Amino acid sequence: MHVRLPIRERVLMAALALAVALGYGASVKADTGPDAAPEVRSLLGAPQAVGAGQFRYLGLKVYDAQMFAPQGQGFEEEGLYALEIEYARKIRRAVLLRASLSEMERIEGARSDHAEIMQKLEACYRDIRPGDRIVAAPEASDALKFWVNGTRTCTLRHRDIRDRYMAIWLSDKARDRQFAQQVMAARN
Repeated sequence: MHVRLPIRERVLMAALALAVALGYGASVKADTGPDAAPEVRSLLGAPQAVGAGQFRYLGLKVYDAQMFAPQGQGFEEEGLYALEIEYARKIRRAVLLRASLSEMERIEGARSDHAEIMQKLEACYRDIRPGDRIVAAPEASDALKFWVNGTRTCTLRHRDIRDRYMAIWLSDKARDRQFAQQVMAARN
């Protein structure tokens, strides 16, 4: 699936990609931040933050991210967990989709099923305004559940999608290596 973005958004995407590639973006917060969103609590019971990070571009905050796992269990890649991202900027759905695809391509290389994944992911994302949050939580290795501002938007079903999509934040190739290392260090 090819999404043609307006020139303003293409310039923003290029600038964001360059900033991340040059290492301008991410910083890890030492504290665990605010309490988990209601959908995270309903999934995990008593969640604990196992990692938190903040993405900034040219000094401006774009989003805060927190990874949650069940209290006392630590982080398990194949277990229960939820990624909560709270945005500080307005971002169009097409830009979020393109950024997700770009990161998957950067991590995995070009794969024949990327267009299919993006088509499925389109139902999960919405245009974002400051203060909006997206929560992604694995249901199984082949399924991810998504919420936007507490409303369930989709369950994305695709072979190995948990590991492939979450690699954007958790792999050794993640842009925010500090966040990935912090979450992985919290393994049980």
